[in-house]
Amino acid sequence: MFEWSYSSFSFFVVPFYLAKVDGNMYLFSLCTAIAEILSVLICLVVIQYKYNLKRSLIVFCAISFIGTIGIIIFNSIYKGTSQVPQAALYLLLYTGCGMAFDLVYLIVCEMFPTIFRTTAYGCCNVLGRAVTISAPLVAELPGLWPMGILAVYSLLASILPFWLRKVGDKDK
Repeated sequence: MFEWSYSSFSFFVVPFYLAKVDGNMYLFSLCTAIAEILSVLICLVVIQYKYNLKRSLIVFCAISFIGTIGIIIFNSIYKGTSQVPQAALYLLLYTGCGMAFDLVYLIVCEMFPTIFRTTAYGCCNVLGRAVTISAPLVAELPGLWPMGILAVYSLLASILPFWLRKVGDKDK
């Protein structure tokens, strides 16, 4: 449920945050659109070659964390006029967010038996949407607070899947 709420929150907080960022809105929007396409294509590769979904989720949450930290550092240090590095970091961040958003739907199939799957989807979606309601409010916080909150959330989201177990796995 935490992963679901993270993926939903991050998927929506980034566009809301981009609306208030000083810079070329068209460049940032283009990068997030490309990131969504990339995340879908990467998700297709993950499904096609049957990669471990849990490890993939960890990797893409970590990519989101790296992108978020990169944005925080870049906005704190860089004083130049080029916005391409910042746009590339948004691309990295949003690719990780988009992949996490896609993967949580697939992971629910592995984590819950068939008889409970629809209930699990419903519970995860309700919690995810409840957390996502705060995305516009968080995005409007001053300074780099939204990215800081997203960084902590993505760090936790990249650590917690280590304890996820598939249906049928026994405690050792």
